[in-house]
Amino acid sequence: MIVDAQKIDGLIAQCRLSEAIAELALARADRRIRAGICAIADDDRGVARAVDPSLLACRNAAGVAAFYAANELEPTAHDHLAAATVLAWSNDSDGVYVTLRAAHDRAVSDRKFHFGVAARERLAHHALLFGDVETARSAIAEAIDAAKSYDLPRWHARCIAIAARLALENGDLENAAYLIERGRAAASSPDDLALFAATGAQLAVELGDDEALAEWTSAEMLRVALRSDDLNAAIESTIAGLTGGAGGASDADLAKALRRALAQVGNAATAPEFFTIAARYGELEDARFAVDTLAAVLAPDRPYLRAHRLLARAQVLLRSGERVDSVDCAGDAARAFSAMGLRRWTNEAMRLLVSQEPAGERRPRARSSGSALTEREEQVAHLIRRGARNREVAVALQISEHTVERHVSSILGRLGLRSRWQIADPRRADES
Repeated sequence: MIVDAQKIDGLIAQCRLSEAIAELALARADRRIRAGICAIADDDRGVARAVDPSLLACRNAAGVAAFYAANELEPTAHDHLAAATVLAWSNDSDGVYVTLRAAHDRAVSDRKFHFGVAARERLAHHALLFGDVETARSAIAEAIDAAKSYDLPRWHARCIAIAARLALENGDLENAAYLIERGRAAASSPDDLALFAATGAQLAVELGDDEALAEWTSAEMLRVALRSDDLNAAIESTIAGLTGGAGGASDADLAKALRRALAQVGNAATAPEFFTIAARYGELEDARFAVDTLAAVLAPDRPYLRAHRLLARAQVLLRSGERVDSVDCAGDAARAFSAMGLRRWTNEAMRLLVSQEPAGERRPRARSSGSALTEREEQVAHLIRRGARNREVAVALQISEHTVERHVSSILGRLGLRSRWQIADPRRADES
């Protein structure tokens, strides 16, 4: 069967990636082309099946270049996209960035503009997994501009949705709201609109906007979660339903939507946020599956993946009654997300710490004091020991930063300490 290149290009331009992969498989298309499109679709298994086994052994960009030189091949945009996926498994972030930029440049040179936008979107995706939020934000902004310039509406909507989620995760609620409104204008179908559902629902929760929450968890969004062939749209609408309660939807319908999405996602690195939400809201069996799936991805220690795995595990441990281990995982997750500047998930982890650790199970302080801390001071001290800054403590406890400062001063006085660093590191208590 001969590959209809024009049809394949049309499917990719419309972000119908799974259909493009199916067409290529049916036509027994060139493996290098299939590998590149699987890379765009975040199909790690498809990439591994299609690329030359010798390429899988490459650990950096120099190794990839040597592979193509040895085989007298000039790498195409497809080749660069597949190679970037392989390098991501080796945790070579610099190699991934260089290779995806080369994919973009080659695609534009060949006037394959949809591949150029895909390369920028993939750069944003991989940069986030590596915990490089600034590179992710820059790359997705470039992808948005390119998709608009090249008249690729589905890619335009998809990239705006990613930018809105990044803004929300970074705590920039105003920009997230602005991007969601841009997304409304760019969306041409319920599936397109559903790409913004998870971010819209969480933003509504943050702002206490019941009307917006009802919109993002409407029956229409639930239908997308239950029936859409667009996996990204189904995932986002499912997250929205779980986050906001899906309005009048039944728990049974939400459970169906969750299990449907869990069964379809072949690679947890595609949407690690979804698996964290599943660990919190899903049936315990599904929650455990979510944690196991996060742990089973290739290169699971990429910072963003690791942080989500810790938070998801903390949720499951808590639900299983293993409170002490849950607290340890939540604390590690809070520090990991805070290091990346992702306030939304940092606060999620800290709320878990504060709400779930009873006073009787807190670790004893390294130094006894004649003046016991109040319950609120214990909470503040606990979060400081977990690496939280004053602003993060304020968000977690829903108090002002000024009140946090007052509690810190009181803690220092009660415990006879001179610095908040002595609260954070009990070994310094003897320095006073």
